[in-house]
Amino acid sequence: MSEKSPKVTDPVCGMTVDPAKAAARVEHEGRTYYFCSKYCAATFSATPENYASTVMS
Repeated sequence: MSEKSPKVTDPVCGMTVDPAKAAARVEHEGRTYYFCSKYCAATFSATPENYASTVMS
């Protein structure tokens, strides 16, 4: 049996992302954020304060 990874939301575009298959991940203030693309990760990294608060813990 295979276990499914919990889905998370890309904080930039709002797309649902499987952390195991995420295109990119970024650590910010002790938390890992997962992204659908390297573009979204770069956008987040440039101004994380604009996006980090939009994701529920």
